[in-house]
Amino acid sequence: MDDSVQDLIAGCRKRYRQSQLAMYRRFAPLVYPICLRIVGNAPEAEEAMQDTFLKIFDKLDQYHDELCFEAWIRRIAVRTAIDYVRRRLPEEELLEETLPDMADDEEELREQEEQTLLTVASVRNALEKVPAQARMVLSLYLFEGYDMEEIAQILKLQPSSVRSQYLRGKRRLVELMKAL
Repeated sequence: MDDSVQDLIAGCRKRYRQSQLAMYRRFAPLVYPICLRIVGNAPEAEEAMQDTFLKIFDKLDQYHDELCFEAWIRRIAVRTAIDYVRRRLPEEELLEETLPDMADDEEELREQEEQTLLTVASVRNALEKVPAQARMVLSLYLFEGYDMEEIAQILKLQPSSVRSQYLRGKRRLVELMKAL
């Protein structure tokens, strides 16, 4: 970690507003896309980002210098965005859902995905239309690099439910991409 980040951390620990503002400006470009992918729309992603920074400033004493600061921030952003989505999800959508084995469907989806040209903007637009629970799983798996077991722990779901949500979200995303 470079000295400027260490200086920002030290200033934020002392509650210096200028240090907090500098940290916000430096790490907002990292936090916002994470929140946007998970939450699904810009206004709520901005709110989740604000909540993330409030948590960062509040929990900065828990950060240990030997950890990667950027990874620590990412973890807080992911969990804050997930909490934000959970607050607005109806209870029924959080119930465990499992799907029957879809090996044939999955192979067909793979072939369709290879034939579809994807652009970042079209994927982002389509991802916003995927149901919230499936969007969280897709975002954590595809963009944040968590494996299915880690996602199950983060979301407090069974691994089979995570896989079902992933398949459901992936199928919906492919349908949306075809429609574009």
